[in-house]
Amino acid sequence: MFGIPEWAIGVGFIILAGSIARAVFGRMMPSEGPRGRKASLRDLTQALDLVQGRLGVIESGQQGLAPDDGVAARLAELEERLDFVERMLAKQREADRIAPPKA
Repeated sequence: MFGIPEWAIGVGFIILAGSIARAVFGRMMPSEGPRGRKASLRDLTQALDLVQGRLGVIESGQQGLAPDDGVAARLAELEERLDFVERMLAKQREADRIAPPKA
């Protein structure tokens, strides 16, 4: 591929994946505190609590988005009504089209 050996592409991919992983995990769990010092156990515990809190909010939001049986039943009923109205309108238009012209 473009004169590049296959092993070089693999090595490049591994370096790229390592850089991305370091950037992602570096943002999630900083090893240094706000003043450039190493993070203490208390700082790491606070960060873990913050992440768990955010995860809890996300999970509760997902539960709120779960389909409800009552909503699904109402939606099905509305779809049936819409189908009925569409059929009635189609019959009326068809009858107007088939009817003899008025003199």
